[in-house]
Amino acid sequence: MADGDSNPNSTPDNNPWKVLLNPVVVIAWLILGGVLFLLFTAIMGWDKGHVLADMAKVEYARGLITYLFAVVTVGTAVLLVVFVLMGTKDDTHKEQFDHGKEILSLLLGVFGTIVGFYFGAEVAKGAQQILKVASIHVSAPTVDANAKFKIETVVTGGVAPYSYGIAIDNKDADVKLTDELDREGWIQQELTAPSLTSEQSSTITIRVQDADGHETKQSTKITVEPPKGTSPPH
Repeated sequence: MADGDSNPNSTPDNNPWKVLLNPVVVIAWLILGGVLFLLFTAIMGWDKGHVLADMAKVEYARGLITYLFAVVTVGTAVLLVVFVLMGTKDDTHKEQFDHGKEILSLLLGVFGTIVGFYFGAEVAKGAQQILKVASIHVSAPTVDANAKFKIETVVTGGVAPYSYGIAIDNKDADVKLTDELDREGWIQQELTAPSLTSEQSSTITIRVQDADGHETKQSTKITVEPPKGTSPPH
C-alpha cells in the first residue's frame, strides 16, 4: 500500500484542542461560566442588580424567562435565514436545514405558550388590581342624634392588606387612615351619630388604601333626628 493511501483501520485524530473548540463544547462552557460567575458575584456581594435574589420573585423570573426565550427563538430564526441564503444546495445542506427547522418549531411552541401565559396573567392581574368598596349598608336609614348605629361593607381587588378610615360629615373628605383590614376585606363598625338640634342628613365616607398605595372612597347618607323634646331653632 502506498504511503499516500489512507488506512481504514487508523485511529481518528483525537486532538484535544479540536474537541475544546467544538461549538457545542464552547457553548456549554459559556453557559457554565455564566452560571458560576453569577454565583460568585452573589456570594461576594457584587451582584448590584440582584439577579439571583430577584429570581425568587415570580414576576421577575417570568419576565426573564420570557425575554431569554424570545432572544433564543428570534436568534435561531435569523440563523436559519442566513444559513439558507449563504449555503449550498446539496443534500447535506438540506438535511441540516431540516434539523434546524425542527429545533425552531420546538422553540416556537414553547415560546408561544410562555408568551400567552405571561400576557394572560398580566391582563388578569390588571383586572384584579382594581380597588373597590361595595355600597355601604347602614343598620338603619334614620338614627337619633348621639345614638349608636352599625355600618358594613367589603373591599375587593387591590393588594391586601388594606388600610381604611371612616368619617362623618367630613366636608373636605380628608379621611385619615386609622385601621387595617385582613385579606377578606370586610368592614363592620359601630359609629355614633352626630349631635344635632334639627333633623338633617349626614354623610358617611370610607376611604380605603391597599398595600400598593391605590386608594378609593365610598359614601352614603343617613338621616339624623334630634333627641325627642328638642324643638328646632327659630
